[in-house]
Amino acid sequence: MIIPGLTIFRKRGSLPVYVMAAFGVLSVVQHRTAAQMPVTKVVVGEARTTEAASTISVVGTVEPIRRSRISSEIAGRVEDMPGREGDRMEKGDIVCQLSDSIFRLRFDEEQAELQTLTARHQELLSGTRKEELARLKALLDESTALFDRWKFEMDRVKELYAGRESNDKEFFDTKAEFLAADRRRIAAQAAYDLGVEGPRKETILQAASALQKQQAIARRAEDELRKTTIRAPFSGYIVERYIETGEWLDVGDSVVEIVDLSSILVRVHVPESALAFLKVDEPVRTRIDALDQSLDGRIKHILRQADPNARTFPVDIEVENADGKIAAGMFARATVPAAEKTSVVAVPKDAVVERNGIVYVALLTRDDRGGIAGVLSPVTLGADLGEWVAISSGNVKSGAQVLTRGTERILPFPTPVVVVDELGNPVETPTAEDQSRAETGT
Repeated sequence: MIIPGLTIFRKRGSLPVYVMAAFGVLSVVQHRTAAQMPVTKVVVGEARTTEAASTISVVGTVEPIRRSRISSEIAGRVEDMPGREGDRMEKGDIVCQLSDSIFRLRFDEEQAELQTLTARHQELLSGTRKEELARLKALLDESTALFDRWKFEMDRVKELYAGRESNDKEFFDTKAEFLAADRRRIAAQAAYDLGVEGPRKETILQAASALQKQQAIARRAEDELRKTTIRAPFSGYIVERYIETGEWLDVGDSVVEIVDLSSILVRVHVPESALAFLKVDEPVRTRIDALDQSLDGRIKHILRQADPNARTFPVDIEVENADGKIAAGMFARATVPAAEKTSVVAVPKDAVVERNGIVYVALLTRDDRGGIAGVLSPVTLGADLGEWVAISSGNVKSGAQVLTRGTERILPFPTPVVVVDELGNPVETPTAEDQSRAETGT
């Protein structure tokens, strides 16, 4: 079987060596006969015809999903800066510690005042103590008894005075004592009634208002004390550090800049002719050249403001970055829709293999002895269809048998395989005639 781009070299006394030079990639494979090569177990799927939009490839740059320049909400002297550029910070980690001595003293002072006003308010709410009521009742009883005494004396002297048996001085002295006893009784009754009623509502309201004011002041002091510790608002990496230990930080001054790379945005610029075919949440295939890796993403943002010079529109594609290998600023590519949907051939994504920057589809074929074999066929990918991907190069026909499992050991020339199901049980393979019809599309 002749494979395009394959050159054979042989040294005396050695087995043939195949050198693959197709598509600008050089790989050397020690030749083995079909009997010598290990048989690989594979699971087979089938290429199918579906509807998908024509696509274009655009280039872009990796951006973090979130970027935050963290600033200080209070002024103070920097006491510690635990993180440096490149350090990963988890949400809540300390990125800057300000001196808190003054803020802590202020907090303690406001807390003490708060306790005083709280006790005063609680005292008013509790009303008069029973011991105080007992004292006031005793005073009332005493004043009542004294009043009764002078009332009796006043009545006696009054009769004597009427019969001219008492002089003016005795009468007026007794009357004065009687009136004084009456006033003392009235005052004691009022004091006792006030004790029973308790504090006035207005007095309790004034105490409650003073308490609420102090609570707000205490919370502000606590908040300022808390703000002396500046923490990371989310997990990410420090990319810029704006201040050092010992420096003075004013309100609003920047401390550090943190980027969140748990997922990333690939910012690409698409021509205006393709804008009408883009939709938010539509799946898009991306590639990071530096990692030699293709990734599935979804359109996150479509910016409706074109670059006036290039007439292109910025589009953000969100891609998961759980392993953290993708860094901000990396060069990226994306395949985005650029026309109406047409009929295309698509294969499961599990059938797609990337090696040395070349994209292949693993096909089931017949080797030169008529046996079942797998082979990697280079392709150009089209639109992302979720679990499937369109093939735009035209060299995979609808109905072709593709390998969806066991592609790790498949080479760009026939590799012996045995077809199994998902549980590893052997299954019947297509005949040579069926395979021929599938490959030719007849």
